[in-house]
This record gives sequence, C-alpha cells and structure tokens, in this order.
Amino acid sequence: MESSDGRVLILVLVATVVFFVGRRFQRTVDAWLGWGKAVSAAAEAAAKITDAKSAAWSAVRGMVVAGAVTLVFLAVIVNAVRSG
Repeated sequence: MESSDGRVLILVLVATVVFFVGRRFQRTVDAWLGWGKAVSAAAEAAAKITDAKSAAWSAVRGMVVAGAVTLVFLAVIVNAVRSG
C-alpha cells in the first residue's frame, strides 16, 4: 500500500467516525429537546387539572339541578293531568 492510499483510507475512516458521532450527537440533542418539551407540557397539564376539576364538578352540579327541575316539572304536569 502506498502512502497516499493509507492517507485516503485514514481520511475515509475519520469521516465515517465523525459522521456516526455527529448522528449520535444529533439524536442526543433531539432527545434532550423532546424531554424538555414533555416536561413543560406536563407542567402545563398539571396546572390545568384544578380548573378542569372545578369545571367538571360545576357541570355535574348543573346536571343535577337540571334533572331536579325536570322531575319537578314532570310531577307538576302529571298532577295537572290527574286533576283535570
């Protein structure tokens, strides 16, 4: 093997190693950024839990009131039909 062939082989080997290390670095950066976004999304979701819980309970109370009003209304209608 001549001296220039050895240099080309070393250059190709170094380029291959740099390529694979660069790909690994890019995956690491992407994973780190994804983790950061997941943490911030979890924090936002945790902050919304209290509001969502109170909204859900408010909706349940509203449904109970609507059901009670409907039952009273139906009772009045049935009583009016019986009396008439």
